[in-house]
Amino acid sequence: MSRLYVIGNGFDRYHGIPSDYRDFAAYLRDADPTTFRIAEEFLPVGGDGWADFEQRLAEFDEDQAIDYASQFHSDERHGDFQYELQQIAGALSTRLKTHFTDWVRALHIPQRAEVRRPLAIDPNARFLSFNYTSTLRRVYGIPPSRILHLHGSIERANEDLVLGHGWERAPEDSRNFGTEGPDDDWRVRDGISYIDDFFAATFKQTDDLIARNTGFFEALGDVSEVHVMGHSLAPVDAAYLYEIERRTRSNALWTVSIFNDLELRQQRMASLGIASQRLRFLTMGSM
Repeated sequence: MSRLYVIGNGFDRYHGIPSDYRDFAAYLRDADPTTFRIAEEFLPVGGDGWADFEQRLAEFDEDQAIDYASQFHSDERHGDFQYELQQIAGALSTRLKTHFTDWVRALHIPQRAEVRRPLAIDPNARFLSFNYTSTLRRVYGIPPSRILHLHGSIERANEDLVLGHGWERAPEDSRNFGTEGPDDDWRVRDGISYIDDFFAATFKQTDDLIARNTGFFEALGDVSEVHVMGHSLAPVDAAYLYEIERRTRSNALWTVSIFNDLELRQQRMASLGIASQRLRFLTMGSM
C-alpha cells in the first residue's frame, strides 16, 4: 500500500503557524501601507476577501483602475495616465509578491516538541505540498527527497515562489485587442499594456508546473490512498487534483480533511468526478 499526502495551508495552521492570507494582509498593512491600500481599492478583498487572495488577483477591477488613471490623462500631463496604471499594476504584482516572499520566509516553523497534537503521518509516503514552509521536515522528519514543493520552498535560497490566480486571460480580453484598440491615443494603449502585464505576471501556469514535474506525477501509479490535509480544493488548483486522480490507482481511496466545511468539500471533490464510495471526510486530527 502506497500513500500520497496532499498538503495545504490548513496543515500549517493546524501546527500553529499564522500562515493565513489574512495574516499576510495584516503584515502588508504594516510593511507597505501604500500597496495595502491599492490592494484594498482595486481587488475585492474587503471583508473576508483576503482569505481567497490568489483568486482575487483574477478579479482585479481594471475599469476602476482606468477610471482612476483617466483623471491624469490630458494633453498637458504627458505620461501621467500610464504612470498611474504602472504604479497600480506594479504594486499588485512585483511589490506585493516581494512582500509575500519576505513574510513567508519570516514565519516561525515549530519543532515537534512545540506542537501540541502532532498528526499520525506515514514517513514512507510521498508528499505533494502546496505550502512553502519546512513543516514536514521540522515536525515529522520527512526528508526533502520525498516532498514536492509544487509552488516553491523557503528552504531553497532565492527560489521564486509561485503565487497567482488560475484565469488564463485570452488576447481578446484585453482592451488593446484589435487593430484600433480603445481609441487612437497611444498613451491609452501604453497604459492598458500595464494591466495586461499584471494579469500575465499573476497567472499561475498550472499546466507548465505539472509538465515540469512529470516524473513525480508519473510515479503515482502505485498509490492506493490519497490523504488531503488542509488543502482548500480551490478551483485554482483543480488541475493538480485531476492529475493526481488520473495517475493514481483507479480505486484509490481519498481521505479529505474538513474544518466546519463538509458540504463545500463534498461539492469540490464531486466536481473532480471521484465516486462517493472512494471518498471519506475527517477532521485533520482524526486522520
